[in-house]
Amino acid sequence: MINNFAVNLTHSIDDTDRATVAMVVANAAIASGKNTVVFLASEGVRLATKGVADGIHEEGLTPMIELVRNYLAAGGAFWVCPPCFNKRGYT
Repeated sequence: MINNFAVNLTHSIDDTDRATVAMVVANAAIASGKNTVVFLASEGVRLATKGVADGIHEEGLTPMIELVRNYLAAGGAFWVCPPCFNKRGYT
């Protein structure tokens, strides 16, 4: 059985609900023992910049920064779409 799991996260401040749910899923996958990667694309690449995750807290869900920290502490990885990142002027 394949033990890999990928989450395509395409939102951040533009749709905090979808962004948060994607990270909830990533945390659940890694907690279940899956080798998990979160691919940040489109608006999701904003989460690769300092401070963006701090400001996302969808009511009724865990704050984004806590989800990101837990995911990384569990050994999760982020992949960032370079064209999406560059398009937004990030370096």
